Amino acid sequence: MADVQKCAYIPNVVQDHPNKLNIVFFALLQPLARIFLRFGRGYREFSELSKAAFVAVAAEDYGVHGRPTNVSRIAAMTGLTRKEVSRIRNRIEERKAVVTDRGTPLQEVISAWRMSDEFRGENGEAAVLPLTGKRGSFQSLVRQFAGDIPEGAMRKELQRIGAAYISDDAIELCPKRPGIDEAEAELARKLRAGPYEVLVALAQYAAEQNGNDCRPFESAERGHHSAN
Repeated sequence: MADVQKCAYIPNVVQDHPNKLNIVFFALLQPLARIFLRFGRGYREFSELSKAAFVAVAAEDYGVHGRPTNVSRIAAMTGLTRKEVSRIRNRIEERKAVVTDRGTPLQEVISAWRMSDEFRGENGEAAVLPLTGKRGSFQSLVRQFAGDIPEGAMRKELQRIGAAYISDDAIELCPKRPGIDEAEAELARKLRAGPYEVLVALAQYAAEQNGNDCRPFESAERGHHSAN
């Protein structure tokens, strides 16, 4: 437990909690949060992926007589509504579980900047925007697409991820950073080769200790592909 506390911020209220496993979960989630934020992803995307993972596991591991778990049981197990479970199961069956539609306000602003006529130049590309103004400005862009995020916070976030450059009283959207796709692919490879395998083994161990018939993801994945 001491090693976990060295690498993650754990408030006293959590340390004193009798559920020691939640302390470790909280610590493990923090490196994941750091990775998400480094690559411009936020909680909405994490939440969608998390929901899909819970539904996939509940459906795969807890069915009766080899059949997938029904919607009502999955809802009872995960805390999701039956409507949400059905929506997510459909996305899993359509192989769209990892395609997330709910971006961060940052992603919404960048997308609108590139796609909305109000914020594009005559060449069809994202225009250099004045910081203020009723239309065609950064102020207008943030007001329409950033929810309740203030303009100053949005400017700082765009600069943090290298997405925008501010000069005088104007802001310019930068091209996608070179090498970002390669960096994401390399990180995905390392996660797959390291933490993923460890977590699969721990999940299998936990299932065996609790008397559950839980197959490792690799076996379930191969079985799913072979059935199609």
